[in-house]
Amino acid sequence: MLRLASDDVELVLDPWKGGSITAFRWKGRDIFRPHAGGNHPIDLASFPLVPFCNRIAQGLVMYGDEARTVPMSRLGVDPEHAIHGLGWISPWAVSEQADRSATLGLTYQGVMWPWSFEVQQQFRLLDNGYVHTLIVTNTDTSPMPAGLGLHPYFPREDAALEVDVGGYWETGPDRLPSGHCGLAGAPDWFDGAGFDNCFTGRTGPIEIRWPAHTLTITPSPNLPFTHVYSPSGEGYFCVEPVSHIPNAVNSALAGEVTGLKLLEPGEAFEIDCVFTLVEAR
Repeated sequence: MLRLASDDVELVLDPWKGGSITAFRWKGRDIFRPHAGGNHPIDLASFPLVPFCNRIAQGLVMYGDEARTVPMSRLGVDPEHAIHGLGWISPWAVSEQADRSATLGLTYQGVMWPWSFEVQQQFRLLDNGYVHTLIVTNTDTSPMPAGLGLHPYFPREDAALEVDVGGYWETGPDRLPSGHCGLAGAPDWFDGAGFDNCFTGRTGPIEIRWPAHTLTITPSPNLPFTHVYSPSGEGYFCVEPVSHIPNAVNSALAGEVTGLKLLEPGEAFEIDCVFTLVEAR
């Protein structure tokens, strides 16, 4: 475990469990849903999404003219598809550590993912929050499709989500995008039915308000999509800034639509997300 702390902010990292966050606290309050123990990544407070976000249909990816298989989650998260990338189920190495910052690293050699890559996570505390940076570099000899994102969990009790979005990707029974729909206004995020959808056209930051405090999430411009997962009957919800839509690697749509990046050998892709807090007004 790594603990970063300032006067008001505490961030606890577990490099061994997916380079994930086990707690994010501000003035002693849990901002992310804290890790309740156990070894399952789904029980953590937040984890990185790399080298892809959300799902890949049946775990199949084209590598040139050859179909390659990305392992399906062995954790019972989704029995049909590969999900959330590889970073969240891999041990990370600690590259740098100070009182208010840390850098974690991960190297893949093209086994579970058809391409080799390196990725860094950087965490830097602010007086009222922190900055999370992800950098993936294609170390392979051929172009690599890539995506990045973050998957934080939030306590649902008394929460109100505010995010301006223009549309969303509807999903079929297989939980993959089936078509894009426009929105006249923001949905009722906690209407009871639940969401597991990728939203488009976000303008401005994301705000989550609780009675005592407000969290503002400011993703970098290259995180244009917002995946909202609010399962019915659960005490948590997820708001995930991501760079591409689900199953983008197998979409016939252009990268300008899906958000998928194609990194040339040696090319890097970097995103960051700022989490800041204020007392309730």
